[in-house]
Amino acid sequence: MKLKNLSFSVDSFNYVFASRYEEIIFKLSLMLLVLDGGTGWNAHIALRILCTLMLVFDRYAGNKLFWGLIVSTLLFSNSLQWYNIDNHKALFMYWTFVLCSYLWLEKKEKFIRINAQLLVGLVMGFAVFQKIINGFAEPGFLHGRFLFDGRFVMITHFLTGIPMEDIVMNKTHMSIVSMLPLDGAYTQLTSNAFMKIFTYYFQVFGLFVESIVAMLFLFANKFKSHYKDYALIAFCLGTYFIFPVIGFSSILLLLGIAQVKSQEIFRYYIGAFILIQFIQVPWQEIFFYFENM
Repeated sequence: MKLKNLSFSVDSFNYVFASRYEEIIFKLSLMLLVLDGGTGWNAHIALRILCTLMLVFDRYAGNKLFWGLIVSTLLFSNSLQWYNIDNHKALFMYWTFVLCSYLWLEKKEKFIRINAQLLVGLVMGFAVFQKIINGFAEPGFLHGRFLFDGRFVMITHFLTGIPMEDIVMNKTHMSIVSMLPLDGAYTQLTSNAFMKIFTYYFQVFGLFVESIVAMLFLFANKFKSHYKDYALIAFCLGTYFIFPVIGFSSILLLLGIAQVKSQEIFRYYIGAFILIQFIQVPWQEIFFYFENM
């Protein structure tokens, strides 16, 4: 009898999705929370179990009580490690709060769309501001990173012709310097003039595109076209196939999906969301293998 009463009390918080749009947004959000939502082993386990059960038992996907529990878990776990959590983990927290508020306050779909649009605009805008005050617009910001970061080894090799042996040596030297207990320790990295010019124009162009996306989303009411959606999709595909950050790119595209009204653009977003998952393919190792066959 008590179990039946408990089941009834939990079910009383269920929300029946009024549209296919709502169902897709909530289930995509749950899927991302299962894959990479929590911070720390305790939050990871709790969210994966809870969100998986919400997806498996369909009627709980919009349960107000469970979404409140998700927000509370994220808020607690992230607050303990706020100083070192990934950016997309903080964005997850804001987004789940939006969805939870939507359920509890019984808002209309416009509430989700407006907040998703604002989140994209604010995130991109603050990202541009943070990069500018930290010298991202100045020459050399990405130059060194491309010379020793393992994520860009093959890109640097193919674009500049710098031998793989020199790039590997750069990485080794940086590892040694980072372990030295000496202030001002440095090493000289192998590069060339083209690499310096390429990385500077690349970072300036990326900053420009990011600024455009921020403005288009923040002032979307003044633009009746879908320029903002094309810009966001192009930014995600163009940036994250070079900088493979699956968590941030996925949540950005989810927010894009959540704010769009056009069915045609919606399909573009879904296609981009599927395509972006391939950034996890070890492309560098594949190219290196075929180059050395």
